[in-house]
Amino acid sequence: MADDRILVVEDERIIALDLKRRLERFGYQVVGLASNAEEALCITAAEQPDIVLMDIMLSGSTDGVSTATEIRRQHGIPVIFLTAYADESTIERAKIAEPVGYVLKPFKERELHTTIDIGLYKSRVERELLRQERLFSSILRSAGDAIVATDAHGAIQFMNPVAATLTGWHDDEARGCDVNQVVSLIADTSEEPVLIPVEPDAQNRVARVFESVYLQNKLGARIHIEGTVAEIRGERGEFEGLTVAFHDITDIKRLNETVSYQASHDALTGLINRDEFATRLERIAEPTEHSDETHLFLYIDIDQFKVINEVCGHLAGDELLCQIADGIKEFVDQAHVLGRIGGDQFGLILLDVSLDEGSRFARDLVSHLNRKYVWQERSYNVTVSIGAAPIMAGSSRVNDILAAGDDACSLVKEHGGNAVEVYKTSDYVFLRRKGEMQWIARLTEALEEDRFALFHQEIVPLDSRPGDVPKYEILLRLKDADGGLVSPGEFITAAERYRLMPSIDKWVVAAACRYVSLAARQEIPIPVICVNLSGASLVDNSLLDFLLLMFDTHEVSPSSFCLEITETSAIQNFSRAIGFVTRLRKEGTTFALDDFGNGFSSFSYLKRLPVDYLKIDGSFVKEIEHDEIDLAMVEAVNNIGHTMGMKTIAEYVHNEGIRAILRDIGVDYAQGFAVSRPTPLPHAERLLEQG
Repeated sequence: MADDRILVVEDERIIALDLKRRLERFGYQVVGLASNAEEALCITAAEQPDIVLMDIMLSGSTDGVSTATEIRRQHGIPVIFLTAYADESTIERAKIAEPVGYVLKPFKERELHTTIDIGLYKSRVERELLRQERLFSSILRSAGDAIVATDAHGAIQFMNPVAATLTGWHDDEARGCDVNQVVSLIADTSEEPVLIPVEPDAQNRVARVFESVYLQNKLGARIHIEGTVAEIRGERGEFEGLTVAFHDITDIKRLNETVSYQASHDALTGLINRDEFATRLERIAEPTEHSDETHLFLYIDIDQFKVINEVCGHLAGDELLCQIADGIKEFVDQAHVLGRIGGDQFGLILLDVSLDEGSRFARDLVSHLNRKYVWQERSYNVTVSIGAAPIMAGSSRVNDILAAGDDACSLVKEHGGNAVEVYKTSDYVFLRRKGEMQWIARLTEALEEDRFALFHQEIVPLDSRPGDVPKYEILLRLKDADGGLVSPGEFITAAERYRLMPSIDKWVVAAACRYVSLAARQEIPIPVICVNLSGASLVDNSLLDFLLLMFDTHEVSPSSFCLEITETSAIQNFSRAIGFVTRLRKEGTTFALDDFGNGFSSFSYLKRLPVDYLKIDGSFVKEIEHDEIDLAMVEAVNNIGHTMGMKTIAEYVHNEGIRAILRDIGVDYAQGFAVSRPTPLPHAERLLEQG
């Protein structure tokens, strides 16, 4: 892999750099980044990469399909398309360039790596086949191929040793025999005899080629061959006979069959792979759009695979995959379509079944696969989760079917696994999840295009005590494609479910550091900046190094920041939280424990968690004017916080009455509408654009 050289053709600079980073992490050498056709052709000519990753939509007048076609024509270099477009017209155009892969954005790193690996492998095989063809051509010219010459009536006059070996006839016994008796050809597919024409062709004197045939020799062996038939002409053009030249391509054909098999099958289980499964699913699903046919797609996921793979090792994981694959095969009729479509996921298409029949079958399959898995004298209970998606009129698009099965399976796993869930388009749960999934692309694009906006809400001291200074809590808004602002309440749930929060948190940290740095250069006074960190970020091993890098890169003091972590995430990741907080507090960063007070059990953790501020949960604060219990809760949190040397911050301070009560009981800071409403971070847009 270290010698594999890749050219990336992508007009979005951020995406191109991200691809370069990923590829180099895989061990590939990226020889260049091109943003248009002209650059791509120039770099290809100069660097001669092993493979090209090509975006279909490029800047300029020439798109990726035309560019890829030209690269293949001029240099014979394979191309993989990376695109967000999956419509039929784009795919049909893409076929013109004969790509070795077609990857849809957004893609998984494993998917990209696998596609490149297979593409490079297929390219090497193709080049080897071309080399073999050139080699055989040279041999043919030097009489290394089998050569048979006949007279004008088709009787053999000469046969070289190679032809004698292949046909099983000696030269002496073949002489005078009809050429079709000695060179007995049979069509590869139809098994029909193929006769070599012994009559002259007055209209076409070009050598005729025969292929996709095998030679039935005298010993009964069948040898796959290809060759040519050329007429022998005298000085005056009179027909004198034929020259039949052919060579054995059995090994090449086997190699082709091997490559074709490997390209469409999973090496571990022997099942068809995801690409081949999707192709067959499309062939099965398409006719249902205009008929009453119904089938059922089952998305099968091994519940305990990750545990076994991590605890026992990859060999144990591989063995489990093979056992589950064999278990499905022994339970399923061969007429149905079974494939491995992911790391520990299998796809099964039940043909010509109703939804009820398919659901019963799926439940029986779950029971059948519920088993004990033994590895090195230790046993594990293994179960599967199955998501079922109907294949019928109105539900016949391949991507939609695969996504529906995946979605239903995810719902099963969220409820403990070892069950079956059928996808229903009208079910609110699935509608909500579908809406959340649509946020993935929007959030990914927003991260790549910097389409977030920084807002803030002030946190102010309730009394003028020494050391109590105002703070800004950073709030996030998404700039939609139409220019509108989207509040985090609409996308945070989706971001948390689909693991995008660490990326969003890092974007906020980077933007906040730039903001503080640029404000300092222009001598704009900025209070302490409070940044919220999600629970997912707290367990991200790279976050600590990223924060320290941002402080250093932008030359900002860590003491300019207060990081807020929620009570729940701190308790769930307690040991990691302690290490994280302790390390950054040594640099001068302060910490606030957000939404504190939901459970008094959490007080015991405060003795060991070194935070500077307690943010009293707003659900208690907002009713303290009317609810004595809430008031007592706020007083309790405030008193314990002060006893432990922490400052307290009350959230949801939405009127002056609440503010006055909080001041009376000694709370240090207030945050809420009575203090300030969320507004754009002062000078942020101007500073960040200039920076």
